[in-house]
Amino acid sequence: MPDVSSASFIPRKVTGPQEAAEVLAAEGAAIVTGLADEEKAVAMGRAIMGDRAVRCGTQFEATKESARVEGMQMKAQPADSRGRKRDASGSAEERMVAHNDGFAFGDYAPDHLFLWCERPAAGGGDSFLIDTSRLLDLLAADPGTATLADFCRTVDIDHSEPNYPQHCFSPIVRRTPSGRFQGRHHPYLAPVEGPLEQEHWTYVRAWQDAVVAARDSGPMFRVGPGEMMCIDNYRVLHGRDGYSDPLRKVCSIWGWSQDAVAVPDGPLDIVVPRIPMAS
Repeated sequence: MPDVSSASFIPRKVTGPQEAAEVLAAEGAAIVTGLADEEKAVAMGRAIMGDRAVRCGTQFEATKESARVEGMQMKAQPADSRGRKRDASGSAEERMVAHNDGFAFGDYAPDHLFLWCERPAAGGGDSFLIDTSRLLDLLAADPGTATLADFCRTVDIDHSEPNYPQHCFSPIVRRTPSGRFQGRHHPYLAPVEGPLEQEHWTYVRAWQDAVVAARDSGPMFRVGPGEMMCIDNYRVLHGRDGYSDPLRKVCSIWGWSQDAVAVPDGPLDIVVPRIPMAS
């Protein structure tokens, strides 16, 4: 495995929607400062997307209690035909699995993600970001992992969560119809079932290992009260370190622009996904 630490990065701090949009487009993420409340955070997210904004709003509040409840709901669900079982990617006290938000919804996942911090944890809860475009380039440049990079670009896999099939397959890395780069990771990636399944598991697990290596060798950073991470949810994986403070509160705001692969008509249930119709 090559040194992949440089795929992780600390986003630049900016002060307005135009600068945020420019940095987001160029680097995959930025931090906007000076947002006093959730309403201003949502408005800033929409302003950053500009004329191409279709939908923007708070999806859920990330707190220690919400993580506990979500984990209990998922734990009660059965395993799928492969023996896989949904979970909440660990408790609040554990470092999160790097992921794109909305992965359960497939093509309906938001193309923009805004994480507004109302109150950081007193200790822990630091964040990380991984640029999947940079990570793929690092893998492609190393002879030992060049075949892994090629697999990620060319071989269809199953991006579904257990028991919630998306009914279509696609590579880990792809270009969307609008030309956007998209690189994906979450705990449930799996090969398409069939004669090549066991061979393809080797590459899927190697991609998961590369993401973990980037997460654990790269920098962590802290988001303060009134600050909002603005993330290209197609390109950049995110997560946070463990924490125990029950008063921590972060709002996850999802945004869809005209560049999104698909836009849902109605609300998306984070625990029990529904397959919505495109708008």
